[in-house]
Amino acid sequence: MMFFRKLKSQWHWFVINTLGLSVALAGVITVTVFAVNELSFDKFYSKADRIYRITIEYSTGNTSMHPARVVGSKPKELLGEYPAFQKMARLVPFRKSVVKIGESKFYSAMAFSTDSTFFDVFDTKIITGPSGQHLVQPNKVLISKSLAEKYFGSVDVIGKTVSILNQQESNPLLYTVEGVYEDFPKNSHFHPELLASFTEINNQTTWAYTYFLMAPGTDVANLTKTIQQRWEKENDTGEPTPVIHLQKLTDIHLYSNKTRELEANGSIRSLIMLVSGALILLFIALINFMNLCRVKFIRESKTIVVKMINGATRLMLTKDYVLETLFLSVISIALAIVVAGKLSHVLGFSLMFSGYFFLVLLICVGFIAIVSIIAVYPLLTSKFSFDFKIKSRRSVLYTVPLLVQFTLSIVAIICTIILGRQINFLNNAHPSSGNPSMIVIADNPWDAVQRYDIFKSELIKNLVIKDVSSAMEEPGGDILDAVVFEMEGVDSKKEQTINIFTADSNFFSFMGIKPIAGTVKVDNMPSQQWEQAAINLSMLKAYNPDKHQEIERLEKVVGNFSDEYIVNKSALKLFGITNPNDAVGRRFRIKFHLPYLFPEGKIIGVVPDFHYTNLHNEEKPLVIGSRKCFNFCFLITFAPGQFRKAISTIEKAWEKVNPEYPFQFQFITDTYHAVYKNEYSQLNLLSIFALISVMLSLLGMYAMASFSMQRRIKEIGIRKINGASIFEIMAMLNRSFVKWVVVAFVIATPIAYLAMQKWLANFAYKTELSWWIFVLAGVLAIMVALITVSWQSWRAATCNPVETLRYE
Repeated sequence: MMFFRKLKSQWHWFVINTLGLSVALAGVITVTVFAVNELSFDKFYSKADRIYRITIEYSTGNTSMHPARVVGSKPKELLGEYPAFQKMARLVPFRKSVVKIGESKFYSAMAFSTDSTFFDVFDTKIITGPSGQHLVQPNKVLISKSLAEKYFGSVDVIGKTVSILNQQESNPLLYTVEGVYEDFPKNSHFHPELLASFTEINNQTTWAYTYFLMAPGTDVANLTKTIQQRWEKENDTGEPTPVIHLQKLTDIHLYSNKTRELEANGSIRSLIMLVSGALILLFIALINFMNLCRVKFIRESKTIVVKMINGATRLMLTKDYVLETLFLSVISIALAIVVAGKLSHVLGFSLMFSGYFFLVLLICVGFIAIVSIIAVYPLLTSKFSFDFKIKSRRSVLYTVPLLVQFTLSIVAIICTIILGRQINFLNNAHPSSGNPSMIVIADNPWDAVQRYDIFKSELIKNLVIKDVSSAMEEPGGDILDAVVFEMEGVDSKKEQTINIFTADSNFFSFMGIKPIAGTVKVDNMPSQQWEQAAINLSMLKAYNPDKHQEIERLEKVVGNFSDEYIVNKSALKLFGITNPNDAVGRRFRIKFHLPYLFPEGKIIGVVPDFHYTNLHNEEKPLVIGSRKCFNFCFLITFAPGQFRKAISTIEKAWEKVNPEYPFQFQFITDTYHAVYKNEYSQLNLLSIFALISVMLSLLGMYAMASFSMQRRIKEIGIRKINGASIFEIMAMLNRSFVKWVVVAFVIATPIAYLAMQKWLANFAYKTELSWWIFVLAGVLAIMVALITVSWQSWRAATCNPVETLRYE
C-alpha cells in the first residue's frame, strides 16, 4: 500500500518517464527487428555462403552499364572450365507475363524459366511432386503454394495446365504442373510465383539472373581476378573487356543497386541511419530518465536520511527503488509493444508476425536492467550526512546529460529536415510527378503495344480524356539500351554509343518538358503500319535477300523517310557541343540492327536532362526517337476531379481493344513513389523519432528547470529585495540553460553534416547541404528551449520574496 501511495504522490514523474521510455523502447524494438530481418536476407538457405550471383559490367564506346542479369554464353563456359563452379541456376523472366489458370487471367512479374539445377542451388522445400530433379522435361512448371491455393483451391495440382504469355510474344506457352513449392520467405531477395523449364524465346536475347553454387573453400576474390585476367588476354576485339563480378547471395539485398534488379533492394547506409535514429531516441529517453531520477532522489533526500537513521540499509532502500522501477518498466514495455506494432507498418512489416519473439524479449530484459541501474545509481553513488544533506560525487552529471540530450535532438532535427528536402527534391525533379490526373499503364503485352494507335483513338473520343501518350519505359524505370551513332560534325573515326529512348510524338508536350533549343514537335511521326513494314524490310534484307518482290513492295511502303530526333543536354557533352542551338539541324543516324526502322534524319531539338528515370544514377546521354513499337508504357491524363468517370472510360476502351488482357493502372505519383519506397518509409519513421526526441528533451529540460528554480528560490528572493527586475532574473536563470543548447548545436552540426553527406551518396542528384538548414535547427532548438525554461523562470521571478524568505 505504501508503494502505491508513494506512486500517487509522484504521478507526474511516473507519467513523464513511462511515456518517454515506452516510445523510445517502441522505436528500438521496431528498428531492431527490421534491421535483423534486413541483415538476415537469403541466409536461410543451407548453402547460402556458397551461392554467388554473377554480373558483368559492360562498356561500349563511351557508355557503360552494370545490370543485375547477364547475357551470352560466358556463365555456361565458366561452369565447364572452372571446377570451383559446381552448379549454375539461371532465372529468365517472362517479364510482366499474362498467366492463365482455368478461366482466371492475371499478370505476374515473378514468372521465370529456369534450369533443372535450380533446387540444387536454392534448397526450397517441395510440398507436392515427385522426388529427384525437377524441370528436366520441357514445358513443365512448378508453382508456389500460395498461387496453387488461390487459383486451384489446394496443392494437389499435379498434371494441371498453366498458360504463360511472355510480355513480348503473341502466343502463350502451355506448361504442365509437376510440383508445388513452399513460398519463398519474405527475407528473400526474390519471390518467384512460377518456375518453368528453361525456355528460350525465339528472336529474343536471353538475359538471365545467374547464380553459381561454389565448391567449398573457394577463394572467390582470387578466382574473379584469374577469370578477369584471362578475359583481358583473350580479348582481341578492340573493345573494352567486360568486367566480371561475383557477389555473395547474402550481400545482394543491402549492397546491390544495379539496374534491372529482381526486386527493389535495401541499402546499408539507410539501415545505419535508421538504427542511429532509434538509438538517439533511446539515449535521449534514458538521459531524461536519469535526470528525473536524480531530481526525484534529491527531493527525497530528507526522507532517505530519516529512514537510514531509523535503521534502513542501502540494500533495503535499493529494493524499494528497484520495485518502483520494475513497475514503471512493465507498464512502459506494455505500451511499447502496442506502439511498436503500429510503427512496424510504417516500415512495411508486421511486428506481431515477424517471428522475432525471443529478440523482443531480450530487448525488454535488457531495457529493465538498464532502467533499474539508472534508477538506483544516485542512491549507490551519493554520500549521506545526518544534517539532512546528500553530497553528490559528480555534480557534472546534471549538465552533461542535458548537453548530450540536446546534441542528439539537434542531430535528429537536422537529419529529418535534410531527408525531407531530398525526398521533395526527387519528387520535384521528375516530370509530372505531382499530377494527380495522370495514370500509367506499364509493361503492356506485345499485342497491346501494337494496338496502341487504336486504343489511343478510342480514348480521345471522350471529353473526359485530355491526352494520351506512350514511352519505352515507365516513369522511374531504367533506360539501358545503347546504340552506335553517326552525327554531322562529330568524329566518325572513333565509334561512339548513345542511349536510346523511344516515345510518342507528343511525349514532351504531354509531360510538360520544354526544349532548351529547337522544338519538340515531331511533324512526321510514322504510323504503326509503317513501323511494321520497316521491321519486316530490315529482317528480309538481312535473312531472306532473295525475296525480291516482297522487298520491293515493302520499300515502296517505307519510302525515303527522313527521321527527326531529339537529344538531351547530357548528349551535348558527348558530342563536344557547348551551345544547344549548334546541335539543331545536324544530320544524325543510328546504327541499329533494324536499319529501316531508324533511318537517317536530323536533330530537331534539345531538351534538358528531364529525369524520367530514377535519380539514384546519373542522367545518361540520350537520343529520343518517335517510335511506338517499343513503347510498352501508356500514359493518360484526364480532366481533374473526373477520376471515376475517366477510369470507367479507359477500362471500357481497354476491354474493347485488348479483351484478352487484364486492365491494370497506377497513378504516376505512385509510380515514382514506388522507386523511393524505402526512403519514404525512413522519412516517416525518422520524422516521428525526431519529433519525439525534441519532446523528450523539452520534458527533461522542463523538469530540470523546475528543480533548478526551486533550489535557487531563496537566491531569487534576495535578488528581488535588492532591486533586481523580473527581466534580469529571467535572463540570469535562462542563461545557464541556453548556454548548453548553444554548445549542443556546435557539437551536433558537424555530426549531422557528415552523417547526411554519407546518406546522400546514395543518389546521383541530391539537395544541397545549405548552411541555413543547420542554423534553422539551432535557432529552433534555442527558441523552444527558451520558451520551455522561460515559463519556469517567469514563475520563479514573479514569486513574492516575502513568501520565499519567510522561514530564513
